[in-house]
Amino acid sequence: MTDVLGPALECVNAFYVRMFRDWPQAVTRSINGYTLSYSGGTRLNGANHLWFHTPEALSGDALETAEAFFKPYRAAWSVVFTDSYMPQAADYLSQRSYFTRWTSPLMVLDHDPQLLAGRTDTPVLVATTREHLDAIGVVMSEAFSTGSEVNRRITRPEHLDDPAITHYVVYAGDEPAACATVVACGELAGIWNVGTRYKFRRQRFATTVMFGVLDDLRQRGFPVTVLMASHAGFPLYERMGYRTIGTTHYMAPPYINRVQW
Repeated sequence: MTDVLGPALECVNAFYVRMFRDWPQAVTRSINGYTLSYSGGTRLNGANHLWFHTPEALSGDALETAEAFFKPYRAAWSVVFTDSYMPQAADYLSQRSYFTRWTSPLMVLDHDPQLLAGRTDTPVLVATTREHLDAIGVVMSEAFSTGSEVNRRITRPEHLDDPAITHYVVYAGDEPAACATVVACGELAGIWNVGTRYKFRRQRFATTVMFGVLDDLRQRGFPVTVLMASHAGFPLYERMGYRTIGTTHYMAPPYINRVQW
């Protein structure tokens, strides 16, 4: 694909739609080129966000509307944008005392991956049971320090019958060792929550799950994949052939606006 940034951002948006915005307690408003989303969890400061569908939607009015939207929930929230799509956003927000919570490279693979050695003693399983989902929750809790608020949203039983959502798990013997989640988005697929439990790190489980996911996606007709890399995962993705197409920023509102809540 020649212009992959737009479709890649749609994949990120699709992940938030399917994992957080359609949660029963979530509240979402779409206004003039942007979306405000409260996930139903006050501490989920990435899932609670102001998301722009067009760069021109960033304005003082949008920020004021966002602050008013989240205030009744007393929720931590972020402005989410990707610098290659909105190159002026970081300076604009910094001048208004917004500050960076974290950033993640947005990466795409639109060709065959560079082959790397993985494990040959354990398969990558597509989650088909609640037991598989529970195992994925165990991996996520340890790999990402997620709590029940996140895990309940990510590993919902109804996902098992959803053709757009696929969860994967790798076991080491009887123990869950690694996991990943895929959300299909048009002609692309987004890969999320690639994690390995501490005791199984540096044993090629992450490589194994990634190549298992890519093999499955190619068979399903998804040759192009998108992901947001963690600091730990970035070197692996680069070796596989992923390239960075931007950096996604999560910026918090000014401190004074939060402590008054």
